[in-house]
Amino acid sequence: MTLWRMELARLFRTFRWAGLGAAYIAFGLLGPLVTRYQEALFRNVGGGITIEAPPPTPALAISAFVGNASQIGLIVTIFIAAGSLAFDAHPEWASFLRTRAPLARILVPKFGVNAAAAASSFALAAVVAWIVTTALIAPIPATAMLAGIAYWALYLVFAVAVVALAAGIVRSVVGVAGLTAVVLLVLPLFGQIVASVKPWLPSSLVGALVELIEGTSATSFLRAAVASALSTVVCVTVAVRLLARREV
Repeated sequence: MTLWRMELARLFRTFRWAGLGAAYIAFGLLGPLVTRYQEALFRNVGGGITIEAPPPTPALAISAFVGNASQIGLIVTIFIAAGSLAFDAHPEWASFLRTRAPLARILVPKFGVNAAAAASSFALAAVVAWIVTTALIAPIPATAMLAGIAYWALYLVFAVAVVALAAGIVRSVVGVAGLTAVVLLVLPLFGQIVASVKPWLPSSLVGALVELIEGTSATSFLRAAVASALSTVVCVTVAVRLLARREV
């Protein structure tokens, strides 16, 4: 348990947990607020410009939250995870770790702590968005919201697993974050090109929360959830083998 405690301490003592939480919670507040009061905000644009905003709905409020979470929030998640998983970027630190434990015992705690931090930060932010949306606009069905949060958390776990795999391919933190961002960006594009594989892609889970609120069945995303879970295991397993073969 020493490496788990060390990774947890690293996450909290460097206040990376605060940055991660703030990146999601801020949008959990702003998404519903902007959606509810967008008409008043647009009315003050001035210049004789008339902007008609659609009536605020729970789906629009959560969509605003998810849109920012899938961009800025995900980028923050990637860089924080890369800072931990790309430990070979610092040869002295890498040598210290590698002489104390097998690669699997080093990588799994790093992956687990960062994945849990990302998933819990998003879940907390989603609950905030849920509460604000219910208070300002309209209630959201609990089953749809909880299922959507679970699917999104699974996607973030997969994203951190991709970070781990990227750390086995390149050394630098920026390189790991960049490679991860490219992979996560290409996946939905691939789904647009090859429609038959879209239901199986982990990226399909990004839109699950909004679609569930709009009435889509939760079972529609089971294939993507299974693929995400299996891909996560594969990414972490391959990452361990790649890092084990690398010379520091």
